[in-house]
Amino acid sequence: MEFEFFVDNALHRISLEKKEDGFEITDGETRLTADIQTVSANGLSVVVAGRASLVYIARDQDKTYVSIAGQQFILQEPGREGKGFHGADEKTQQGALIVTAPMPGKVIKIAVAEQEAVRKNQTLAIVEAMKMENEIKSSLDGFVKSIFVSEGELVDSEKPLIELVAKKETGAPAASGSGRP
Repeated sequence: MEFEFFVDNALHRISLEKKEDGFEITDGETRLTADIQTVSANGLSVVVAGRASLVYIARDQDKTYVSIAGQQFILQEPGREGKGFHGADEKTQQGALIVTAPMPGKVIKIAVAEQEAVRKNQTLAIVEAMKMENEIKSSLDGFVKSIFVSEGELVDSEKPLIELVAKKETGAPAASGSGRP
């Protein structure tokens, strides 16, 4: 069987072939043999090169969310890479960045406050989904313009969580009076 899909905005063509001792997975020039066992309705045990990993899978509309050893990936068919696909962020007309939930879950922590300066890769919030804590990180240096959710709130995929403004696009908000860039 052959599949073509985007993994976090990179196109992959994967072939999967059942062999006597497991599955052969081919991604471009890379060939791997894997033992794959179902452990729950949305969980798999995958052993590749003697290394075992639990893989959790969730589907939401046209996207598939995969969690492997604490890392999350978004799989999407070509031609369907719509809103929020690029790292779950969306630029607004004003140049701000709306950070959205990568998958349905529960907001368990908001790690920033409105008007707070943030740096690239700083944790903004933590959303629990598929029994995993997913850190939502800033993709830019800037400041928090708005927070749209609160701790304990259940969110759907692509629900706006936080609005950021880049440092280089605008200065600190006038209301803060702090002079932060």
